[in-house]
Amino acid sequence: MTVIEFLRDIGKHFRVNKMLTKDSVAQRLASDQGISFTEFSYQLLQGMDFLELYRRYGCTLQTGGSDQWGNLTAGLDLIHRLEPHAEVHALATPLMTKADGTKFGKTETGTLWLDPEMTTPYAFYQFWLNTDDRDISRYMRILSFKSREELEELEKVTEERPQARTAQRALAEELTTLVHGADECAAVIAASKALFGQGELTELDEATLAAAISELPNAKVSELGQVTDMFAEVGLAPSKSAARRTVKEGGAYVNNVKVTAEDAVVAADELLHGRWLVLRRGKKNLAAIEVTGA
Repeated sequence: MTVIEFLRDIGKHFRVNKMLTKDSVAQRLASDQGISFTEFSYQLLQGMDFLELYRRYGCTLQTGGSDQWGNLTAGLDLIHRLEPHAEVHALATPLMTKADGTKFGKTETGTLWLDPEMTTPYAFYQFWLNTDDRDISRYMRILSFKSREELEELEKVTEERPQARTAQRALAEELTTLVHGADECAAVIAASKALFGQGELTELDEATLAAAISELPNAKVSELGQVTDMFAEVGLAPSKSAARRTVKEGGAYVNNVKVTAEDAVVAADELLHGRWLVLRRGKKNLAAIEVTGA
């Protein structure tokens, strides 16, 4: 469909005065940022999408967050105009937000997806594991299939020992299993533990390790060198001298093995699957190095 066809066949069924009354549009118009033509016309595109789904596949229900209500009803109006006898419906659910007011499902690296090609199972698990203590109780009650008694016990543990992140681990495991399967969840948990020194990195399969490493700060080098150079290269230390101090203080690890010599050099047989090194400073600061010329 060309732009001319779209305006002729779809646009003529929408009235600007009605479009302006939509809450999402009115709120944006009242803000300092205003609204772009792209955003304003989006309800036409979503309405046409619902129409096509109805005509091609018999789809009669479109769902979305409460912020999409205006776009959902735009589809209903369009279908009723062009297909007078159609019985179609729209269903909106309350929009999930985080404690800081931002939309649920948005991360620093983008949107949280169910598709493992879009969000790896490891990143999916970590998203839930990193849930704010202020959000975890509400998320569990919305998304978990656990009994009320189990949820209340997890809430109690979170209140008493928030640092244990027991509720976050429970929800992360439940949802990762639901979306990606028990085997994938077990592999992700093993990878998470291994990265923080609670398991063997050498026991992780290449695909799982690659997915975990992709979520870490990382750098590529063409050849092996001193550990301190790599710590500085990947940003675990601001300089080589700072990296040497980390080694001297006993806080430098390569593949979970403590580095004891300031001039230590990594050997080729230490590479995980022949290409990676997992570096750690202290207990929680992780990064990865990929050696391309090994």
